[in-house]
Amino acid sequence: MRYYRYNEPRESRTHGLSSEVVTLSEQDILDYYWDYWYNKRCEKFGKDTVDREYSKNDCLKDWCVVHWAWQVEDHQGERNE
Repeated sequence: MRYYRYNEPRESRTHGLSSEVVTLSEQDILDYYWDYWYNKRCEKFGKDTVDREYSKNDCLKDWCVVHWAWQVEDHQGERNE
């Protein structure tokens, strides 16, 4: 399974604005992002058809762009949700 990381902004009363590195599995991302992403694609480009197929890999790529995320080779047991 692939894992992805991104920086999530956090606001602290004592330290102001900071960020936390969040690690998610591809399944975590698809579980909460796929329905939203797929519906938005269908609204903009039409339903999934033979000529136009929406893939989970495309969804993951888009999520990475939106979150400025990067794939990690070894998540070393780190996992945030």
